[in-house]
Amino acid sequence: MRNADPFDASATVSDVTVWFARWRAWSDAVRETMPMVRDLRYGASDAETLDLVVPRPGAPLVVFFHGGYWRRLHKDDATYVARGLAPHGVASAIVNYALSPAVSLEEIVRQARAAVAWLRLHAAEHGADPNRIVVAGHSAGGHLAAMCAVDVPVSALVTLSGLHDLRPIAHSFANAWLQLDEERAAALSPALLAPSAPITVLAADGAREHEVFHAQSREFAAAWAQHGCATTYEETQDDHFTIVSRLNEPNDPLTTRIAALAQR
Repeated sequence: MRNADPFDASATVSDVTVWFARWRAWSDAVRETMPMVRDLRYGASDAETLDLVVPRPGAPLVVFFHGGYWRRLHKDDATYVARGLAPHGVASAIVNYALSPAVSLEEIVRQARAAVAWLRLHAAEHGADPNRIVVAGHSAGGHLAAMCAVDVPVSALVTLSGLHDLRPIAHSFANAWLQLDEERAAALSPALLAPSAPITVLAADGAREHEVFHAQSREFAAAWAQHGCATTYEETQDDHFTIVSRLNEPNDPLTTRIAALAQR
């Protein structure tokens, strides 16, 4: 591990682009082989689209937000999560959103919430159950999923190596593009906010990540437990990139656990 900002997860692996290429290849394969509805527009901007995979009528829905520190990657890099969930009869909505610094973090959060609101209104038209929605995300996507749960009732939240208290992020390398001050960082921190309703929360990170990521997940789970949520904090044997890659495998214990949350 090279010396770097502790929040720079890419510094914990030899070449992060290998993971990005792998995710895109997995996702390309899913789009070629699995029936789905592509590029459903949930908002006015070109970035506000999502893909929807519904393996059976009435399937519960996992709404997934990709990571990338709010500044890189695309929904087309995360389609692979549907490969893990569809065999369990669970639908997937893979959400795209505009990136920083072209838009503010407040706008990215607004878009994420708009995606969930759109799905609550329109998922049934495509065969998914709008009353059983789990919001989920990896890294920055975990932050967006949690901010959605602050805004609207959902069935459950899954955040993998998520960022939940942005006050230290405002002093990290990521502030070069986020440009947060303390007030905005606090207002955008789900760990400092209450969920719209008590829900089940799974906050997981990997043992091979820096302690700052453990603290983000552990303290978030503790904070939302105080709001009546049934929270679980779990440290897996992963790094920042293998943890989300597990969702490509239908029989992986993490995939099956998320599917079980959706099916409740």
